[in-house]
Amino acid sequence: MRYIALIVALLSFSLLCAELSYLPYTTVAEVFGSTTCGGCAIAWTGLQEVHTHTHAGEFITAKLYTQSGDYSTQEVLDRFDYYEVIGIPSVMFNGKIRVDGSGDGIVDGSRYMQSLNQFRYSSSPLSVEISNFGTSPANLSGRIVMVSPTAQISNAKVVYYILEDNITDTQTNVVRRIMYDDINLSGQLSSFTFDKDFVVNPSWNAANLWAIVSVQLDNKTIVQSASTLPQPVYQVRGAMNWNPNITGPADTFYSSQPFWVYNMGSADNYTTTIEVDSAPEDWYFNYCDEAGNCYVGNVQVPLYLGDGEAVPFHHNIIIGSPGVAYFRFVISSPNIGSYSIPFRYAVEGVSNSDTTLVPATMQLGAMYPNPVTNSAYISLNNSKNLKDASIEVFNLKGQKVQSVFTRLSQGENQISFQPNATLTNGIYFYRLAGQHEAPRKFILIR
Repeated sequence: MRYIALIVALLSFSLLCAELSYLPYTTVAEVFGSTTCGGCAIAWTGLQEVHTHTHAGEFITAKLYTQSGDYSTQEVLDRFDYYEVIGIPSVMFNGKIRVDGSGDGIVDGSRYMQSLNQFRYSSSPLSVEISNFGTSPANLSGRIVMVSPTAQISNAKVVYYILEDNITDTQTNVVRRIMYDDINLSGQLSSFTFDKDFVVNPSWNAANLWAIVSVQLDNKTIVQSASTLPQPVYQVRGAMNWNPNITGPADTFYSSQPFWVYNMGSADNYTTTIEVDSAPEDWYFNYCDEAGNCYVGNVQVPLYLGDGEAVPFHHNIIIGSPGVAYFRFVISSPNIGSYSIPFRYAVEGVSNSDTTLVPATMQLGAMYPNPVTNSAYISLNNSKNLKDASIEVFNLKGQKVQSVFTRLSQGENQISFQPNATLTNGIYFYRLAGQHEAPRKFILIR
């Protein structure tokens, strides 16, 4: 039997390498245990919890057994030695994070999910493409492509796992064969072609065999993986090459680095939005695509992605009072439901539970009329005898486009506002400089 396998990165992504510098990361968990280990069954139960929240494009698992009859080949035992595994169960995520034992947080999968989340939205400089997997004749072939224009892979290994499912009611995802190749890649679109023949034991069920291909650096970190497991017809992935847990100053504007949304399946019509789980009330969120189109954060925006298409976005946050914000970029469609990419912004020196708000001595009110044509008035209540104020105006990109300076009296003030002639029609925001209040919105129509 020969067939074309599903791949971790569609060929069309490779053709877009001139624009893309990385691809979504597929995590592989190597599960070290034995058939007689009671804790190993607990560990496998916890990993199944993780599988209920992921698919084969995001997360794959492989079982390696010691002291377990014909499951414990020398190739498999060499992997125990490679990772210096002594106690079991032991689960290694991408060759980098080890979770040992079967104690708290194992049976419910929470410790495993924490480990996966450290990789789930990260990126890889490689595309692993499996073009063929068959058992008659037994062959695994494909190629590995360098997507990044700057990364280099040297002294690394390609690790090939041949696995069998459903051997017994309790034994599945069992590694049967392990093969290796040396790999070195340098330069965007440089590639490595693999073509591996392997022997199928007559006692195996050939229909239940499948494969994993991973690239492992000499420091044991696995930088990309792919499998021949079926993947969803519709799937979207998010990836970035920067840390989504951000620390920065208060009373400022933050614009993130780009993050990419990849359509890893069939064409689909999506919507995008930002959902804020918790944040100080005076913070404002929006986002832009790299073409310069910007969108109000909590408004659903249509997005069509064809087969293998990808699009970058970046966040804009107007940050007011000190605090911590937890928010998600959410991509939805009837076919996938909702897929969320989580982010966190913490003001420097503020703990996760700190949501301090600074009392305002001036309170900015509404703009009238709104929409604005040629001029408007902004109400401002001055509770103390402060003399001066500055109102800042921002566009949807979070860029300050105008400042209005005014002299104040105590009590209610009506401030005249004339939009700069350079401002184009659209949505804008205004707020008091140096004060911790949520920005207010106005529409300019000339």
